[in-house]
Amino acid sequence: MGEACAEVTVDINHPSLDHFFYYRVPPHLPKPEIGSRVVVPFGSLIVDGWIIGYSEPPGGIHLKEILSVSSDPGLTSELLTIGRWMADYYVQPLAEILKLMTPPAKPLRNLKTQTGQDTLTFTRPQRLVLSGEQVKALREIEVALQAGCFKQFLLHGVTGSGKTEVYLRAAATAVSMNRQVLYLVPEIALTPQADAWFRSVLGDQVAIWHSRQGLCEKYQVYEDIKLGRVKILIGPRSAVFAPFQNLGLIIVDEEHDPSYKQQEQPYYHARDVACQRARYNRAVLVLGSATPSLESFTHAVKGNYRMLTMHQRPSGRKLPRITVIDLRSEHRAGSSGLISRYLREQIALRLERKEQVILFLNRRGYAPLVFCSECGYVLRCKHCSISLVYHQATRSLQCHYCNHKTSLPDRCPWCGCSKRLSFLGTGIQRVEQEIRSLYPGASLQRLDFDTTRKKGSFSRILGEFARRETDILLGTQMVAKGHDFPWVTLVGVLNADLALNLPDYRAAERTYQLLAQVAGRAGRGQLPGEVVVQTYFPDHYSIVAACSNDYNVFYKEEARSREFLGYPPFGDLIRLRLTGEKEQEVASLAMALAEDLRSIFQNENLTVLGPAQSPVRRVKNRFRWQLILKGDCSGIHGKLRACIQGYRKKTNVIIGIEVDPYGF
Repeated sequence: MGEACAEVTVDINHPSLDHFFYYRVPPHLPKPEIGSRVVVPFGSLIVDGWIIGYSEPPGGIHLKEILSVSSDPGLTSELLTIGRWMADYYVQPLAEILKLMTPPAKPLRNLKTQTGQDTLTFTRPQRLVLSGEQVKALREIEVALQAGCFKQFLLHGVTGSGKTEVYLRAAATAVSMNRQVLYLVPEIALTPQADAWFRSVLGDQVAIWHSRQGLCEKYQVYEDIKLGRVKILIGPRSAVFAPFQNLGLIIVDEEHDPSYKQQEQPYYHARDVACQRARYNRAVLVLGSATPSLESFTHAVKGNYRMLTMHQRPSGRKLPRITVIDLRSEHRAGSSGLISRYLREQIALRLERKEQVILFLNRRGYAPLVFCSECGYVLRCKHCSISLVYHQATRSLQCHYCNHKTSLPDRCPWCGCSKRLSFLGTGIQRVEQEIRSLYPGASLQRLDFDTTRKKGSFSRILGEFARRETDILLGTQMVAKGHDFPWVTLVGVLNADLALNLPDYRAAERTYQLLAQVAGRAGRGQLPGEVVVQTYFPDHYSIVAACSNDYNVFYKEEARSREFLGYPPFGDLIRLRLTGEKEQEVASLAMALAEDLRSIFQNENLTVLGPAQSPVRRVKNRFRWQLILKGDCSGIHGKLRACIQGYRKKTNVIIGIEVDPYGF
């Protein structure tokens, strides 16, 4: 028997290197633990890598030695196991997955408490008397915790039904058993609110983890989790990789939210990773939402998850009344503004009563399309095949794909006409202009990506609204996520149809979820609430179901459609996206790849769709074509990886693999 050598996966993003390499441990180094980060020679390079195991190498090869071992903590055996599962399931390079999990480097200066992060003070009411539905849900979760076995729950409760109180008490039970808790939220911006809630119950045993933290703070939190000093960790999807030692409960709040899905390589879904971590630790997993994803609800229907339901708001508070405005009738009656006559009246009434209003439009900018009214030329991004969006505050045209910016020209770039360029469509900045014109005495804040770029701006805007210094909060999807403002009695959805027109099989689901979630911001205090929904499609089932607050109606119709078409959760999808600088080269490779895949999987229960141009054909001067694998993809990941690796070795065209894509 020869000596066991280290199996090292190297941190080089190249298709031919997606496997491990053998290295000797030199005599002067103590044997590193599996999971350690090391520095190794690789050809003429010196690179980082991870030890993923030890074994006897094949004979007849010359082995290089490990140069050094990082003093920073390595990856736990659990995280290595989860990393291997992710690399296999999502068909991603293991090194790219391990980078997601790698702990922050130990700072050179002394650790100290960092207070520079955005903060927002939230007050939580005194401990509430639980409703019967809350008691029942909590009891089932506590029984599972006491049993010490892996179990999955779907907590389906209407907005304002008190899911947070169930989370808090379940977490307290887990901590009393000396188990750690992971609480995932969809956005970093929601962590201060959750931190305040949990600290009100469990004090300094709570910590936050996210990408905007400073190095010192993040390293300290990492160490505290690993040593068990932190009992409850709150964070967005990146927190799912924290090094827990005794994980007993994972809560994924707003589990339907697409923010849990990483939209760039390496692709993964934090909800699914959380499930694997719960399984590994024999922990309890609670997925919570008022608008569950079709995947999770179908798992519950099939008995894979235990369904817990809460149909009522506590203390007898009623769900908001919903009024639907048919914009077709509104326009026929001569109303040409962005805000219907009825909604204008209701806003004025709330302002008179000193109550608050939230208005929702999920479209950034002032106008999504700028064109010449003389020749019809549309101003497009020079790097992407997408129209430029006009932003009034900076009088600039912006691409929301590559961030290219240019000033608004004085004349048409095509025909030279000096007449004023025309704006088509409505963005949130245009609504802001109209609101300020209609209600000049009202205090208005806009909450979107453009107003929250600066550090602290998100907290400032929400803080002023929470303190009732702002009368009207106008926002994109940011306003739909988990906020609780008791003085909001009116929510206006200015165009409920935007998501319906996207090239996405989840369009109806996304529409239902956004409407139901934003509607849930109304009437959360003692005052009754109302939601006004403006739409051109009042009879669409997603809008009907959201306005009647009936998830079962939506699920029945959407599940029927998905099952008929073979879309998730009734079939699998894998998207292959090819990108390159020369479109003909990309297209030719896509066609060849499609033929090979059809041959390789001819005996499998799946279909190869395409190739075709991606919905946005060019981004950042790179052309994009795609293929879709649709059907039963459960056993094909290994064959797919081998096929793609062969193509990657002989072309400069990038081939990305996305398992379970959120749209096309």
